[in-house]
Amino acid sequence: MPSRLSPADPQYVRELGDGLRLRWSRPEDTEELARLECEVFLHRPADPLQQPLAWHVRELVSGSHPLMGSHDFALVEDRRRRSRKVVACACLWRQPWEYEDVRLLVGRPELVVTDPAYRHRGLVRAMLELLHARSEVLGAQVQAITGIPYFYRQFGYEYALALSGYLTFPVASIPPASEEGQEPVWLRDATLEDLPAIMALYEADRRRGGFAVSTPISEEWWRYHLTHWQHCRTGEHWHILVMCSHHSSFLGFLVMPTMRWRSVVPVLSCFEVVPGVDLFWLLPPVLRAVLAEGGRMLVRRDPAEIDQLRIYLDDGHPIRAALLRLSNYYGEPLAVRSSRSYAWYVRVPNLAAFLHHVTPVLEQRLSCSPLAGYSGRLCLHFYGYEVLLHFQAGRLEMVEEQEPAFDYERADAAFPPQAFLPLLFGYRSLDELSYAFPDIEVRPTAELLLQTLFPKRPSWALPLG
Repeated sequence: MPSRLSPADPQYVRELGDGLRLRWSRPEDTEELARLECEVFLHRPADPLQQPLAWHVRELVSGSHPLMGSHDFALVEDRRRRSRKVVACACLWRQPWEYEDVRLLVGRPELVVTDPAYRHRGLVRAMLELLHARSEVLGAQVQAITGIPYFYRQFGYEYALALSGYLTFPVASIPPASEEGQEPVWLRDATLEDLPAIMALYEADRRRGGFAVSTPISEEWWRYHLTHWQHCRTGEHWHILVMCSHHSSFLGFLVMPTMRWRSVVPVLSCFEVVPGVDLFWLLPPVLRAVLAEGGRMLVRRDPAEIDQLRIYLDDGHPIRAALLRLSNYYGEPLAVRSSRSYAWYVRVPNLAAFLHHVTPVLEQRLSCSPLAGYSGRLCLHFYGYEVLLHFQAGRLEMVEEQEPAFDYERADAAFPPQAFLPLLFGYRSLDELSYAFPDIEVRPTAELLLQTLFPKRPSWALPLG
């Protein structure tokens, strides 16, 4: 019998048949959650549970983590088992984005796992129903996942925002220090005294970029990592390092994890430098300092001799552009591999409500275009329902959804439902999407309006955690 409680309620329970029960986690589930996560992600039995991933699960459900609460795992248990009862689980993280300057709350399903013996039985879909319900109760306008290819398209998600690619630097390619004395630039651990400068620099760079979507980072997040990284057993904390020289105690900062991955020393997506610094002077000693830091790091799994640095940055990041142009003595590039960016999966459960929420951005885009002062109606058809936007003198006065709606020929534009999301978030242009999807139909009179409201723009959607 289905529960009368909302799926978002911590007491919600649903029987799935064959002895399987869907519910929210409780404190006594911690070790079972840790066991399952380790077994599935590590592809081997996980006893004893001393792996960094097990500690990560314990920290997430401790009630002290900035991204989630102690009851934010959805799980499926097999009540026929005497032990190892949890057979699937997933948790809900929360982080902010900004759509230009409008704040969004994002619900992030993460650590989604199923015991291989229980796959292809709809358990992930059932757990996502809980996570989506709680996300929406919390006021999230968007859900987003950094997940495996294709899989989450089954659940209403679409690739709609760039996610950092990386540059690879073989250790042998990094130029050695000169023999004339101390390095001109070095790294030190950031402290709470650095927090105002770190926050100001990150925020200035985020604002300067003209991003469609970006990640604001709260003081709570920075402070959490500055005060916890030294005792980290998970490898997931940010180790924030400040760049210094003889003339300045703060040239910028970068972020590394607290553990390296096999033979790779990673630098995460924050690598910010104060204005006015010559990057071609700064970066070679910083690469050497990062390599030295990597030699002191614990190894998360499968230890191996360090053979490369890997720096994760968005395509438009100025540090990435400079790193690509660093060369060795022979003029050859230091970076031997530049990976293409991956992408965020994004889900918007209520498109009309989302468009209403970002009305100030849409009105601002109109006001700076040849369509300033526009009055009229824009009907967007999604092969089953429609969203109508009503404009009056450049103001978006109303957004409404109508369903069912099946006559796409009467609309101003028609999109397969998920295909609109890359346009909405500036990930792809209208021309690019129209070329890729024959079932996108746009009337000539609506083309300029759509291009104005939803231009292709870079984003800096940094994943927290």
